[in-house]
Amino acid sequence: MHKQKIILITNEYPPKRGGAGVYCEEIVYSSQKLGIPLHVWAPNYVKENQKNLKKLPIKGSQGWLCSFRIFLELRKQKKTFNQSTILHFAEPGSLRAFIRFSWMIKDLPNYIVTIHGSEMIRFTFNPLERILFKKTLKNAKRIHVLSNYNKRKILKFCPEIENLIFLWPGAPARNLKGNKELKKVTPREKFNILCVARIHPRKGQDLVIRALDTLPNEMKKNVKCTFVGPIVKRNFFNSLIDQSINCRCKIDFLGDLEDEKLRKIYQESDIFILPSLPRAKSVEGFGFVYLEASSNGIPIIA
Repeated sequence: MHKQKIILITNEYPPKRGGAGVYCEEIVYSSQKLGIPLHVWAPNYVKENQKNLKKLPIKGSQGWLCSFRIFLELRKQKKTFNQSTILHFAEPGSLRAFIRFSWMIKDLPNYIVTIHGSEMIRFTFNPLERILFKKTLKNAKRIHVLSNYNKRKILKFCPEIENLIFLWPGAPARNLKGNKELKKVTPREKFNILCVARIHPRKGQDLVIRALDTLPNEMKKNVKCTFVGPIVKRNFFNSLIDQSINCRCKIDFLGDLEDEKLRKIYQESDIFILPSLPRAKSVEGFGFVYLEASSNGIPIIA
């Protein structure tokens, strides 16, 4: 029997698609299979009513209102915590809430944090938040990083936490994994290019279309490019539509898809491309979609 009570707190969770949400859901699934009593606090948009799931009255952003509501829940539930309780701030939104308000709650239990990448940019810009972030890291029981890049960046910011860091990379979502074998090339009408990511300037969808537009016209007729992902920057999406109209390749935007449909598209694609680039407040600390594509045997341009 596991005596520890672990509470995973997240602002991102399926059906909302994103690396952090997939990471959290896969941890929950594996913990349940292993019989580990993991409790989950997630936004109220979560459709499932699984065991040990608490839906918080939040939409899942890094805004002050969401942060404050997580703080209120922590303060309310504090009386149920004991020495064996561990809080896991598993993605940037919940971690930011803890950074902002944890100083207002005394005697909180041990906690661990997961660093995905952009935290080192967003949480160190404001001088006060920078101080609170460093304090949060120093007081953590353990710090999980998903990549060597994240480890280097976090140690540069706070070298005192080296003994707390646990490096373990992510893995492709179980519902999107292929058979790990290189795809057999089969003749088809068009050469299929796939890009999976939320529609956002950091993901570089505009660079993909710009590159396609440099192809010879005869080659363009034989190329199809499919973009899968939710629209989070409407103006950027509109600019992509304008680009695609001027490009003679067939370009489709399918929006967010359920796992079964997305897996089928992975299997029908010839090349995966995602030219993600650092932005002022965001970076690709670890891209789960690259692993999903690779597990389906698709060559990758990144």
